[in-house]
Amino acid sequence: MSLVSVIIPNYNHGRFLSERIDSILNQSFTEFECIVLDDASNDNSKAIIEGYVTKDTRIKFYPFENNSGSPFVQWNRGVELASNDLIWIAESDDSCDTTLLQTLVNEHLKYPHIGLAYCQSLKIDADSNISGSWKDFTFNMDAELFNVNFIMDGMDFISNFLIHKNVIPNASAVVFKKSVFGKAGGADVFLTTNSDWLCWLTMLVNHSVAFVPHPLNKFRFHSDSVIAKHKSFCSPIYKEQFDCSMRYRFELWCKEQRVHLSAKILAVNQQYISYDIGNRGLHLFRNGKWLNGLADIIKASVFPQFTLGYVRRIFRRGNS
Repeated sequence: MSLVSVIIPNYNHGRFLSERIDSILNQSFTEFECIVLDDASNDNSKAIIEGYVTKDTRIKFYPFENNSGSPFVQWNRGVELASNDLIWIAESDDSCDTTLLQTLVNEHLKYPHIGLAYCQSLKIDADSNISGSWKDFTFNMDAELFNVNFIMDGMDFISNFLIHKNVIPNASAVVFKKSVFGKAGGADVFLTTNSDWLCWLTMLVNHSVAFVPHPLNKFRFHSDSVIAKHKSFCSPIYKEQFDCSMRYRFELWCKEQRVHLSAKILAVNQQYISYDIGNRGLHLFRNGKWLNGLADIIKASVFPQFTLGYVRRIFRRGNS
């Protein structure tokens, strides 16, 4: 009988799949089912997965004929199919240490009130070489806290960290409860980015979080990864919802669920929304859409500490 449902949502990651599946099958914790979802890949993914299905009865394969267009549709499908309350979404291009699952399951067993437990992550490249650590991502927020194990009230975690940026940058580092995920409404499939961030926020408004500082997860950064595409963004299409739409949806969800957010959380969230609107305005202004850009910059000026720089940047560009 299994205790954990491991979900692998895959799309065209055939070159990484064997390493991903092997890293799961080699876990020291073995009481799990493995649900593999394929979102109509056009590479060799299906053949690779089918080869593993014949070798290990814990693996269940669900191929889909039509591409959903969103990894978060796959998240919801996988969680719905899961027969256990503990869920690990192991992204198909990532890898991990053999003790990841045991370590995070132990956190849930020791602290049953938590909604999710996550560990530190290493960065790896397309060839699985370690290229860095995600520890740097939180260093300027708290240089000491993320060096040790901790349990924190969810609202405190949101207020201190998660409302500022997604300090849980990779789902592969997380084991969460299906029941908590369901009460939070699952993954928002209308967000093309940051639905994972929204999930962590909505799950933690009513539940605590556990953190393990050991870098047991290996978060792959490669040319086709979502985060790489965001970082390389330089097209005339501004990715408005990279942060802004997610923040609007978080506030809306809290209102609908009658969740009370502190004045501090609301103020910080509104300031970041203002910053994003200002960035969009600057982008539009620089691409010849003067009126729309100026309208956004004026709208963002509700929080001038976030927007005075925009005017200076526009004039610098005009004088260069």
